[in-house]
Amino acid sequence: MKGKEFDTKNSPICFVDLEMTGLEAQKHEIVEIGLVKATQPGLKIIETWDVKIRPEHLETADPKALEISGYNPEGWKNAISLKEMMEILTEKTKGTVLAGFVPFADYSFLDAAVTKTGIPLDFHRRFLDINSYAYAKLGYGWNDTGLSALCKKLGINLENHHTAMADALAAYEVYKSVSRETKK
Repeated sequence: MKGKEFDTKNSPICFVDLEMTGLEAQKHEIVEIGLVKATQPGLKIIETWDVKIRPEHLETADPKALEISGYNPEGWKNAISLKEMMEILTEKTKGTVLAGFVPFADYSFLDAAVTKTGIPLDFHRRFLDINSYAYAKLGYGWNDTGLSALCKKLGINLENHHTAMADALAAYEVYKSVSRETKK
């Protein structure tokens, strides 16, 4: 998956979070995506979007991953296909900077989705890791550097952790909070 070069200071940021059926992008599947698109500068929310994706190979799923993501057949009865999700996502992320909380796993799953569907994504070629950004800006020193610990430290309410929309919104709130803190 190749991103493009463009003006990152004035391009929108898309905070993305995925929930998957496991940790291996070539074996497991995306079952949910949450997206918060915000302006730069200003970080005003332009849109939010979340959708459940219908898994095709539940037999390869890690039961613990399904438990964490809250997967259940009833909750996913209106889920869309991976191809449909990619068609929508490519439009929503076109010309944006992709961001997430430790986004490397999410990026590998998106890359695998590009390969599976043949639908390319068109965002900036580099992406923003909110956890690393917060660490560099705040210099925190506690042991747990997970999203819930960072939200707690910053006073950000994180309800429904491990749902894609809640975690994408939390990544946005962390970025906004840390950016504000470092401007003081």
